[in-house]
Amino acid sequence: MNDLVTNHNGALVTTQNDISTLTNNNENSIQKLIRIYKADLEEFGILEFENQLIINSKNVKNYKKIYFLNEQQATLLLTYMKNSESVRNAKKILVFAFYQMKEKLKNLEQEQMQKLAFHQSLGYKSQLKQQKTNFKNQIKALKYDLIQTKDELDICKGALEVLKRRKDFSNEENLRLLQKELAKYGLVVFNELDFALWSENLTKNIIGETKRRLDDLTKYNYQLLKDKFNKRLHIKDTKC
Repeated sequence: MNDLVTNHNGALVTTQNDISTLTNNNENSIQKLIRIYKADLEEFGILEFENQLIINSKNVKNYKKIYFLNEQQATLLLTYMKNSESVRNAKKILVFAFYQMKEKLKNLEQEQMQKLAFHQSLGYKSQLKQQKTNFKNQIKALKYDLIQTKDELDICKGALEVLKRRKDFSNEENLRLLQKELAKYGLVVFNELDFALWSENLTKNIIGETKRRLDDLTKYNYQLLKDKFNKRLHIKDTKC
């Protein structure tokens, strides 16, 4: 029978109507039996019911109480009935129906879990792809900074070469020629001390900042990978 066992409020149940049909008994007799053994039946859970609206041929409205019985309650109720062939068949049919519904729900749950895992993996891959892009952009920016640093250091090197050739700053002509040559490198100095201080600070600042940014990126990537690894370990432990 289709819909012999249904999901009612999160529990697998059958109804008095179904038991009445299976056992070839009057529905009122089944309902009476349920009321008589209500205390016994509720040892296996609350005996739920609902009032179903009925409209007869004369368009008169009435309500009929429909009881919902779980697997244990339905089996117990059948044992209180006369052990006829129809009752024995009803027991077998109900046992099989409950088993089928359990398997159906189990398969459905597994399918939903697989779909969820698939969507989570897609989201994880998308996240990794985005992070990879971000890392590439950061590395590209660092490479650019390193190139800039190299250019700045080349300027320092060129300027130092100029200084090696012209050490006499007391001579105004020498100083003027020196300033002219340094201008080729975008530098403006007034004396040797100015240049020495500028060169030292520039080198420290550029190299120090670049190293700091590389260290920060390395630490960030390490912590990110560590968190992901720990998370995966936690998920595996939970599944076990």
